[in-house]
Amino acid sequence: MKKDDSVYLNRDINTMDPIKEYLHMHLKPIQNTHHCHCSIQQLRISGYLFLFLYLFSQVTLPYAGTINSDIIQDLSSISGYIVKVQGPKTCIIDLDEQDGITTGDLFSVITEKESLKHPITEKVIGQIHDIKAILRVSQIRKGYAFAQLIRYFKHHSEIFPGDRVVRYDRICAKFIDHSGNGKHIYTSLIKQLPHLKWNAYTPEKTTKNEISLLLHYDTKGLEVKDNENRLIHYYPHPEIYVPSVLPMDTYPSYDNMITSNIAPIKTIGKITGLIQTADFLMNDNQLYMAAATHDQIMIYHITPHHITSIAKKQTPLQHQPIYLSWWRPASTSKPHLAITYWHNQDIESKVMVFENKSINTLAYGIKFHLAAFDQNLDNNPETLLGQPMDRDSFWGDNQIYRLAYFDQALRIRKRFRTPFSFTLCGSTIGDLTGDRFIETIWIRRGVLRIYQGKSFLYKTYVGNTPNQQITYDMDPVAKKTLFRSVSIYPRPLIYDLNNDKQAELYVIHAERPLLSQLGFQSQALRTWIKCIQYQNNMFFSQRRSRVFNANIHAFTIYKKAFIVLLGVQDRDSESSFTKIVRWHVK
Repeated sequence: MKKDDSVYLNRDINTMDPIKEYLHMHLKPIQNTHHCHCSIQQLRISGYLFLFLYLFSQVTLPYAGTINSDIIQDLSSISGYIVKVQGPKTCIIDLDEQDGITTGDLFSVITEKESLKHPITEKVIGQIHDIKAILRVSQIRKGYAFAQLIRYFKHHSEIFPGDRVVRYDRICAKFIDHSGNGKHIYTSLIKQLPHLKWNAYTPEKTTKNEISLLLHYDTKGLEVKDNENRLIHYYPHPEIYVPSVLPMDTYPSYDNMITSNIAPIKTIGKITGLIQTADFLMNDNQLYMAAATHDQIMIYHITPHHITSIAKKQTPLQHQPIYLSWWRPASTSKPHLAITYWHNQDIESKVMVFENKSINTLAYGIKFHLAAFDQNLDNNPETLLGQPMDRDSFWGDNQIYRLAYFDQALRIRKRFRTPFSFTLCGSTIGDLTGDRFIETIWIRRGVLRIYQGKSFLYKTYVGNTPNQQITYDMDPVAKKTLFRSVSIYPRPLIYDLNNDKQAELYVIHAERPLLSQLGFQSQALRTWIKCIQYQNNMFFSQRRSRVFNANIHAFTIYKKAFIVLLGVQDRDSESSFTKIVRWHVK
């Protein structure tokens, strides 16, 4: 069971780590024995054995009954319309990549027959329709796509502009299990994709004239092909990330360390209390930082040598700030703050405006995670996105919306397409590959992922030690208490530090030696800043800072220098503080 995103049932959530439970059960009896040296050795052997079994279960169990969530999204039903008919076999439909379609997708052309009325209430409860043709997407442009006619189902049928098309509607689907143990996958797909016509678990060979989807499942993953054996999608089995164990009293070793570029560190300020979340904004060529502790929102002006407090606002009672970002709808408008709180086992967000050295509330009671992004790459976070909370996974997967403030209210404008498991918190967007296409970057369960559209590019483990961890009741109404924990990570930074006209990605990497969690070592958390670059059609990473024995809560780059927020936590929580440090990149 992973620490992040794990489920606990009717138990104390502070004692749910299986390693700690094991030691708690065995430590006291062993300590009471007369042969202390043997007992300690037995404890260590038992601990290592349990650790091995625990990690082995983490690697093997995820394959037992899960499917890649992208499969459901990629084969889901999407509706559109015929815009234009070009010749006898080419049509244009009003869907593009932002709607989630891909080359090779099959669309059914619908003929509406009649409305279905309830015999008692006489209310229309649905539509009866037939399929008159099948199209295959051949090319996708911005705002529309070309689709080729595969076949008509009825003689004398014809396609007209305005005809409705539905992806994979009543298309025959055949699941071919090469692994011999994929029946649970087949059963799950049937339940989640009911619009497909599923064949039996052991399908016969596809006939030449039959239009169908072929789902080949083996030990490597799942392939989705058409009846002409053309690949539409491929889903490899997910990698399982296990944190590496550090040797005692040594720092992590790296093939690429840029220690020669790390200058002496200078402290430029201190803030009382630990920062929960923070963000930075360039305004009139000046650097401003918005930060939140458990009891207040603060804005600071940052220079290379010191920080100056500009404005403060008290946090409402029982509201825990979990994520904060600057938002400026236009380059000429006043800076805004989008803040997400945790309140009464639910999220609640506010939008505030910063003007005349004060912070004023603009909108409140918003039931979305909020975060702003620089979508057009002009160093101005003009795009505000919202993501609802889903009590099963905390994040509303595939439910990202563009928001705008007008008529004295924050309103939903349109759907914003992202990869399925994208999270607003701990994410950013920008061009990392230099091809002028936007990449989507986010951290979830300690893994950083990079996508371009729906295409996977790269992923790496950055450590499962977030700024905050929220534990909540998945079903407050139910009699049995069912908890889930979810992690909130700081936002990565896209910045061209070496002035080669191609931005790099900077992210906080954190690591806590696994043996210290078992009690064999007393090493604390170690954090550093990692740089991810794209060169020669591949990504590679290298450390770009010293290793700190403290949590990095946020960071930015200003005038060729790193500005970093370090949390310094004493045993007495009242004396904890956040230190702002700076070092110049040589």
